[in-house]
Amino acid sequence: MTVSNTPAPRSAFHVIHPRLTDLGERDSQERHRLPFHLACLGLLLYLLISDNLLVSLGIPYNIPSGSFLYKLHPGTYLITLGFLLLLLQGHPREHWMRLFANASAPLLFAGVVLSIVVYSGIRFGPSGNAYLIDTLLTPAFLGVVLLQVSLESRRFVFRMALVLLAFNALLGIGEALSERHLTPFMIGDEPVIEEYFRATALGGHPLKNSLRTATILMVCLMLPLWLRLFLIPLLLIALLAFGSRTALTMSLLLLGGWGAYAYSRDIVMRTLDPRLVFGLIFISLILMASIGWVIVGTTIGDRIFQNFFWDESAHSRILVFHALGYLSLQDWLWGMGSAGRVSILNYLTAFANIYGYENFWVLFIMEIGLAWFIPLCLTLLWMIAGLIRGAPLVLKLAAVMFLILASSNNSLATKSQELAILLAILIGGAAEAGLMTRSTSIAPSRRYTRMSSLQRVKSHPGQVESGERPANQSFP
Repeated sequence: MTVSNTPAPRSAFHVIHPRLTDLGERDSQERHRLPFHLACLGLLLYLLISDNLLVSLGIPYNIPSGSFLYKLHPGTYLITLGFLLLLLQGHPREHWMRLFANASAPLLFAGVVLSIVVYSGIRFGPSGNAYLIDTLLTPAFLGVVLLQVSLESRRFVFRMALVLLAFNALLGIGEALSERHLTPFMIGDEPVIEEYFRATALGGHPLKNSLRTATILMVCLMLPLWLRLFLIPLLLIALLAFGSRTALTMSLLLLGGWGAYAYSRDIVMRTLDPRLVFGLIFISLILMASIGWVIVGTTIGDRIFQNFFWDESAHSRILVFHALGYLSLQDWLWGMGSAGRVSILNYLTAFANIYGYENFWVLFIMEIGLAWFIPLCLTLLWMIAGLIRGAPLVLKLAAVMFLILASSNNSLATKSQELAILLAILIGGAAEAGLMTRSTSIAPSRRYTRMSSLQRVKSHPGQVESGERPANQSFP
């Protein structure tokens, strides 16, 4: 990109405003290579190493004992290091303004989360606050790093996440068929024994696996047809193996809505090929029959089909709002910390038949109060909305799916890597869609150029064949 050599405007205080040039320049990409590689490695560890795996290896990641250094995920250290290296590059004033111009929403969200960490540490102590770093702060760092690199690099992140999530789905199906967990299913350091088997795979918990699987399922709709025909049935069966009723129901509803929208659009635009329609119907019937055979012939999905009604687990998601009635005015405004939240949870679990807090909005109000809850939610929603602005519809559906499913459990109010995975999917998915559009738009122009050249060779001097026009003739 050519940059103007004219001096930038000067302010009244004689401070030169830096020009915000394109970050796709070669020198910028060279500087951002190491932070990007560290962030990719951290995301890779997020996708491969679960909290239960760390605990089973003897690392007190989410149990009360141990040093604070053990309370952070290994991927958190790498992503944070990559973000710090990104900050230290170049002239601070120009470089930081350039970073803020390209990733203002993630940086503001990171600033709010960092302020909450400092506030909670001063008022309530550092105990129980490590999840704010893993769950909320590090994803913002990851988003800032990814927004500085080229579209090709972002597409690499998306494809890496897609491959690993598909592999995670295969592991979940294998666990459900063999009824053996790859890593122990634990809550804290206590093993969990359930009536119906639920796979845990690489996510460590069925709800975490369902959240990331349902999110990537919607993004698969923008992939080529042959890849969709493989991934969508695979991910749907994996949702059965993970045993999440909400994730499966929302996925089927959004898939049905997307299919109706695409069918209506093709009818209006008159681009519907009858042969393609009948072929897709035939393939869909085969896939539905295969999924039905898996359901009937195996135990996959027994928890969903045997408990597909309003039970105590679903009712506890309504009863959790009763916890807000135990807050004083000071608690409403400034929160009660993690210790106060746990005490109310224990009380409601004993007397109100609530299995646990399954709503991270309620958890945040209880812990940090409205004074911090409002800016946290506004910056979180602004960050997600900024990443999907102008993106394909499937990425917007994936973000909506994530927010709905995360609101039905406490995935964002405990140690998890789901928000970081979402940001990687949204940023990388937008790059994948942009590069796919660019490749399809360039190919026809090249074919037209070759065809025009061939026509000019074959045509006689002074004659114009069909499809060409004289050079002096203008378009109507």
